[in-house]
Amino acid sequence: MHIGVIADDFTGGLDAAGFIKKSGENVTLFNGLPGEGDLDAVGKDDSAVIAMQIRSIDSKIASDEAEKAALLLKKAGARMIYFKYCSTFDSTEKGNIGPIIERLMKVLSVTSTILVPSLPVNGRTVKDGILYVNGVELSSSPMRYHPLNPMTISYIPEILRCQSSPDLPIHLISHDVEEKRKVYDREAGAYVIDAEDDYDVMKIAKEFHDIPFATGGSALPGAFASLEKKGEEKKVSELVKADSRNTIMFVGSCSASSLEQVEAYRSIPAPVHHVSVEKSIFSRDEYIKEIVSLASSLSGEYPLLVSASKSPEERRESDEKFPDYDIAKYTEEFFSLLFRAFLEKGYTRFIVGGGETSGSVVRASGMKAFEIGREIAPGVSWMYSGKIGFALKSGNFGGKNFFSDALYE
Repeated sequence: MHIGVIADDFTGGLDAAGFIKKSGENVTLFNGLPGEGDLDAVGKDDSAVIAMQIRSIDSKIASDEAEKAALLLKKAGARMIYFKYCSTFDSTEKGNIGPIIERLMKVLSVTSTILVPSLPVNGRTVKDGILYVNGVELSSSPMRYHPLNPMTISYIPEILRCQSSPDLPIHLISHDVEEKRKVYDREAGAYVIDAEDDYDVMKIAKEFHDIPFATGGSALPGAFASLEKKGEEKKVSELVKADSRNTIMFVGSCSASSLEQVEAYRSIPAPVHHVSVEKSIFSRDEYIKEIVSLASSLSGEYPLLVSASKSPEERRESDEKFPDYDIAKYTEEFFSLLFRAFLEKGYTRFIVGGGETSGSVVRASGMKAFEIGREIAPGVSWMYSGKIGFALKSGNFGGKNFFSDALYE
């Protein structure tokens, strides 16, 4: 096996798998820890991605799960283990990225690693250790208001020092350092490396392609994969194009990008149903039947988009109205049940916005392994398990017209 990727959520795993696939390398995406022997089917020149749900849970539990994945990949012969996290380093000062990196370094018996969160094609860049989102410092971007992981620090070494133990030295290799590998080889530690464009990412890949453990966003594993001699490429059959008769769309993300995408879809005009918090909590079963009936009754060109996206003001209003309920938790459970209802109804295409929502849908599917299909947008590809297709995306990914592009591009 070439690269064994551990992703901290499902859309992140799909993101990484899509970039590896785009490089021409075969890749299999696993939903959670693979079973005994499941990794045996991955070829020696191919890669595997294990998508976990460890981004926003207790850091010790997250580290334990990441260790299990790393040991499985190492046993399967992965030449490099890669820990993939969000390209906006989507974690608080007490988040999981630092602890997981430290645990994996210990498990893999390595004294140094690199951190390259940059994803230039989606506007995520690092200069002088500062992470930018579309040219704006992370702490001044909409990510400052992320409901689960609000980002208030832009300097990656500072975030990592807050998360990690004093035993892990944190270094920065700035953009103007030519021979980055020489700096890396001088002493142990975790090295944050600047990358402002795809050329920078590829240069890093060429210098560090032989290290056993690396971390970052999805651009770097794609660059690593592009350097490999490819085996015979597996052809993934693109099945029936999604349309209003076999497709349903969900979005649970409250990011600024998701809000814009929902509004763009509504303005086509296309049908959008905004989730009622009250009904999703107190009359869930009847409400699910109502939405399935609504979707099935449509005869137009565009399928129904079921949206739980809210502005920061709307989220505050909901929290104040239902102070005794974890609305985010109830919403993800609601989407899990709604997905199963549509699957039982015979729907075969599911387009989902939001990392947590996507994870809920995939867990509810019970499907464990996926082939990667065509790319819809940078970091977002169709994936298939049998005759069922999914287009899953992080809340911040995709262009303004993502939902219509997923259908007909």
